[in-house]
Amino acid sequence: MHDHNDHNHENPAVDEHAHRNLGGGEEPLDAANQSLSDALISSFRILKGIMLVLMFLFIFSNVRSVDTSEQALLLRLGSLIDVRDPGLVWALPYPIDEIVPMPTKKSNELLITSHSFHRRASEVGVPLAVVARDASEGLDPVHDGALLTADAGLVHTQWKITYKIEDLRSFVTEIEGDSVSTAESLIRSYIETVGVRVASELTAEEIIRTRLEYVRSEMHRRVNERLRALNSGIEVTLVEMYEPTPPLQVRASFDNAQKAENRKRSVISQAKQARVKILNEAAGEAHTELVEVLDRRDLAISAGRSLTAVQREVDRVLETLVEGEAGIHLKEAGAQLSVLVGQIQSDVELYRTLLPEYESNSELLVARLWEQTREAIFSHPGVSKIYRPAGCQFRLTIPLDPQETQLAEQRRLQDEKYDVSKLKGLRKAVLINTP
Repeated sequence: MHDHNDHNHENPAVDEHAHRNLGGGEEPLDAANQSLSDALISSFRILKGIMLVLMFLFIFSNVRSVDTSEQALLLRLGSLIDVRDPGLVWALPYPIDEIVPMPTKKSNELLITSHSFHRRASEVGVPLAVVARDASEGLDPVHDGALLTADAGLVHTQWKITYKIEDLRSFVTEIEGDSVSTAESLIRSYIETVGVRVASELTAEEIIRTRLEYVRSEMHRRVNERLRALNSGIEVTLVEMYEPTPPLQVRASFDNAQKAENRKRSVISQAKQARVKILNEAAGEAHTELVEVLDRRDLAISAGRSLTAVQREVDRVLETLVEGEAGIHLKEAGAQLSVLVGQIQSDVELYRTLLPEYESNSELLVARLWEQTREAIFSHPGVSKIYRPAGCQFRLTIPLDPQETQLAEQRRLQDEKYDVSKLKGLRKAVLINTP
């Protein structure tokens, strides 16, 4: 009976056949066996459902959503099959297929301190201006990084790099990397190498203060050139330099030297401005050309060459281009020259006119000219005229020159001031020495 029941449970068709033959006279199952049979049937159906669900879950176990800022590598047995864009990505179950997301659509930042000094635990987070080192301390090549400059100086600095993986397929195939750490290792290596080259072309002062933008742009350009040459699929979008400083042990001396250099540049700049101002006032905007031609003339003189051509150039500049005080004096001199030349020409013409008359009757000419001169003198409004009767004598008193009188009065007042101050000093000395 036990074997019969087991056989029926294993073969539901036989069980159903037995039920159909109950009317034919076979003995029906008891209630317990019937319940057990129904339970086994239900359990088997549930087990099949669970197996179907597990199979479905297994088939779709390697489905994941790729964020909009990422792309996904689809690897089959470790080899690259495809690069998937953002969205829902399906692959064969692991370990057959593997989906590796990579942040390609967003910018990544990397801080590189290879060229910076090592901060002690107490100096972490402290502003650079506060951090100090004793002059007797040296640099530790194991922990302290630095850049060697063109003037044999040392510079500490930090780099902040912003980058993107623009071409994920190139990155994976050429670099053979499937993680951000691989890209950052490559960028770090290039920054360290290019930083050494750029620093070797500049002075410490240029890197620290005067050519910061050039250093940043040159690092950016050279690192990207190397990444493109490698077909890495990586692009550096921004290079920032933080806290460039000379070694802390000599920072005070460096700052003092720089202050002195700045003062020197300031004085030179002021002198150049004063020079330009003086030259502008003296010769106007043409002072540059005037200085050039005068320098050429000096060179010609020192070399013993002919001055004809260069002197003509000097005269041309002076007569046509020079303005300012020199231009004013030149114009005044030209005007005076014209007046003097005119006067001389008039005198020459007068001389030529009077010469024949003088040769014919000199006494008459002299008497006539004296009469004309005396008439001109007495007719002048600034001449005082005194008529002396015949037989009378005059005594003329000529007063001192007013300018000389004024100077004499100034000297007298100055002497009196000196005597008064001397008298006050003597009185003070007497009062001090008096008990």
